[in-house]
Amino acid sequence: MNFRFSPKKTIQASAVLLKQHAGRMSRLRLLKMLVIADREALAATLEPITADRVTAMDHGPVLSQTYNMLKGMSSDSSLWDQYISQEGPQDHRLICDPGVGSLSRYEIDKLIEICDRFRNKNDYDLANYTHEFQEWQKNKPPEGSSRPIPLEDILEALGMTDKVERLKATIKEEHELDRLFGAART
Repeated sequence: MNFRFSPKKTIQASAVLLKQHAGRMSRLRLLKMLVIADREALAATLEPITADRVTAMDHGPVLSQTYNMLKGMSSDSSLWDQYISQEGPQDHRLICDPGVGSLSRYEIDKLIEICDRFRNKNDYDLANYTHEFQEWQKNKPPEGSSRPIPLEDILEALGMTDKVERLKATIKEEHELDRLFGAART
């Protein structure tokens, strides 16, 4: 069970976070803030911001397609590179504003709130914070590897197991509409 990932929306969400940090932040910090924002948006609205799949890695949960995109290992990496560039081995810098047209007011506010809440925490404090997530603990991979975190495990950790069937139906409907109408990825 997976939502439909939106590279455009993910880039816009990343840009909101980067703007809150003078246009530059580490890969680890960016990925952790996106994971936290997605998780909290899912809890509040039944829909994550990026709709990316979550993967358990050594430093906690990571948005897998976002991670591949920013590392240049995705077909969407060229879109990412139009707006965000890698600076040095681990930092990323906003080079062009992608706007916020794909984000709701709630999503923008949530991203800014995450930045404000964790502003005084270092990158590894953020990683350690995500190590407390029950879904990561349940799917913690052997060192140096990764393991997918099922959406059902995230919902269980959030105390939302009663929402699984509703989300499955919504996601199935989205995929069916995509198939029928050949929806372009946004």
